[in-house]
Amino acid sequence: MKTLVWLHGDSLAEQDPAAMKYPEAPRVFVFDRPFLEKAKLSFKRIFFLYECAAEAAQEIRVGETAEELKDALAARGAGRLAVTASVSPRWRELVEELTKRVEVEVVPKGDLVEVPADYEAKRFTPFWKKFGREWEG
Repeated sequence: MKTLVWLHGDSLAEQDPAAMKYPEAPRVFVFDRPFLEKAKLSFKRIFFLYECAAEAAQEIRVGETAEELKDALAARGAGRLAVTASVSPRWRELVEELTKRVEVEVVPKGDLVEVPADYEAKRFTPFWKKFGREWEG
């Protein structure tokens, strides 16, 4: 089944986990018009997102995200949408809506470092002293 990778603002990079899982799949970024109208982002922030999207995505669209992704899937004859997980409430809404229309594979976002499940992080400095060396390599 053909796959389309959806890059979003929380995971907008060439090393996006969904893009890494499907390296041959086309990557699409959508400037979500309803979100932009509410968020009132500065021109500098929008331009930064554009620069990132221009490097990471093959296609940049503007409009309502679910509709734009549905159109992009149809244009490519793709039946699956791969997307990297996010904590954003808007992302969750979009994935819920898209799942009603197409197959959506949510790819987990990798952690910077391996942290044991029973470790309780209370402060950053002790955490970083313990696990930061692993990240720094």
